[in-house]
Amino acid sequence: MSEQQYEYFAEVPQGWTPERPDGLWRRRGDDWEYLSLLDWEWHDVKDTAVRYAPVPDVLHPVPAERAAQLRADRQGWVTYWAYWSSERRWREGKAPTTVCRRRRSPERIYDETFMRSNEWRPDTAVSEFFDARTSNPPHLEEISADRAEELLMELRGIVGATEL
Repeated sequence: MSEQQYEYFAEVPQGWTPERPDGLWRRRGDDWEYLSLLDWEWHDVKDTAVRYAPVPDVLHPVPAERAAQLRADRQGWVTYWAYWSSERRWREGKAPTTVCRRRRSPERIYDETFMRSNEWRPDTAVSEFFDARTSNPPHLEEISADRAEELLMELRGIVGATEL
């Protein structure tokens, strides 16, 4: 099926911008699909637990060319953080010990931490940082994908760790 047969939409809820949207959707007639930020494929909402497109007021039409650019820029969909085991360690000027990342895909939010085994693994560090109920949360500072790559090179000697 031709990509040109679809209408494309950037999902832009409060706190997001059309340049850096929260999701990418496409429609043909009444059929909606979303770009999964987990497997980077299009999924029909009828075949998933997502079921519905976002409310119309957060959808901004984008040309097919711009949709292709957004889809190709995988790092643009990911948020990275430098990780400290506690705010105290951060305040003491200690170096971060690893990197966390989050992908906010329509089917679920997926948080990972780069582990000592030199691989990304699902982890709760990001959720713990944002949860006010946590008694001893880690400390995170948002960083760019490039800085995440540099930091993992410094900490682990790994090149290409942020590849998606």
